[in-house]
Amino acid sequence: MFGLRKKGVTVTLDQLARVAGWIGWGTYSGASVSVQSSLDVPAVFCAARVIAEGIAQMPVRVMSVEIDQATDLERRRVSRDHWAHRLLAVHPNGWQTSYEFREGMVFCAALAGSAIAIKNEIGGEVRELLPVPPGSWSVEQLRDFSLRIRVDYADKTHGYFDASQVLYLRGPSLDGYQGLPAVRQAREAIGLSKALEKQQAKLAGAGGKPSGVLSFVQKLAPETAEKLRETWQAKFGPDGDGGIAILDGDAKFQPMTMSGVDAETMDSRRFQIEEIGRAMRVMPIMMMQSDKAATFASAEQMFRNHVIHTLGPWMERFEQACARDILDHAPGLLVDLDERNMMRGDFKDQAENHAKALGSGGAPAWMTQNEVRAELGMNPIDDPLADTLSRGSMNKTPAQEGSASGTQAPVA
Repeated sequence: MFGLRKKGVTVTLDQLARVAGWIGWGTYSGASVSVQSSLDVPAVFCAARVIAEGIAQMPVRVMSVEIDQATDLERRRVSRDHWAHRLLAVHPNGWQTSYEFREGMVFCAALAGSAIAIKNEIGGEVRELLPVPPGSWSVEQLRDFSLRIRVDYADKTHGYFDASQVLYLRGPSLDGYQGLPAVRQAREAIGLSKALEKQQAKLAGAGGKPSGVLSFVQKLAPETAEKLRETWQAKFGPDGDGGIAILDGDAKFQPMTMSGVDAETMDSRRFQIEEIGRAMRVMPIMMMQSDKAATFASAEQMFRNHVIHTLGPWMERFEQACARDILDHAPGLLVDLDERNMMRGDFKDQAENHAKALGSGGAPAWMTQNEVRAELGMNPIDDPLADTLSRGSMNKTPAQEGSASGTQAPVA
């Protein structure tokens, strides 16, 4: 194992890379990119928020799963009385709501590659989940392939935890136990975005006026040159009145920088939004980047694709990490993020779907009235028929009824 050794302590190259990564990764644009500094780029901040908020706004449920012996079909119900459901859906710790906890965990994992929360476990039940900020912990794989997590505390001390003592959420990985930080993989795109923004900020700070050189045929005395520079700066500098410059004595002004339009800076900045979106797997439209070719119909499909292709993998990661670290793969239990509200169409599409679900057109129904009302957030009704599946006969015409029974319907 390569690394540095001092006073009996070995520091591996991987550990040095993690420390250097938290300080910042260098880029060809000259900007140093770290997890913290990347948040200064609006596209990165927006992409991470889109992922984290999307996962957080889905209701999380602990479901019990039973297999019907007669039909071999799964029957699921929400285990609201289970301690894990209360932990994940209501009260993960003393200072965070369920939304805030899930948003923070996914936000950190989307940027830094991984996120952990220490479990406070009593009597086989996890009572609290204590999230640890990025940069305050590291993970290593031991010779027996088990994982050990080191946590650095604010008082300059540290502690070690094994994998069974934490909830460990990680993104895509090369080695199987550490998530790849999206910020590191996209550091060149982020660095270029920061450089372009800095360039535009400096141009705006200079009043949008390019700097340049005043040249004269005759040599000027140092005092004259300094006085001329101050006068020009006062008139045409950032705080000057501007206007038309009148030059004499064979003086010439030569600009030293191009304008933002000439350099096509705005197009470059738009492209950087797309590059950052590629690294984060977030479509530009979800990062508030307008698409002139998008219509209302295509935008709706884009939103569905966002749920499927961007949020879908993070849903699976969160659900399976909780099943492993919270439920310990207990048989008959699973963690579920309910994405149905995010997949709904417009009111017309919902109405048509619910009508078919209730047996419209004569087909057998697959939902009851109370199930439809529950999906719409409405209270159930007491009518016994509201909990009964329609077999389709109530929507048939008299002619269809007669045909189905083998008799001829009377003709008027």
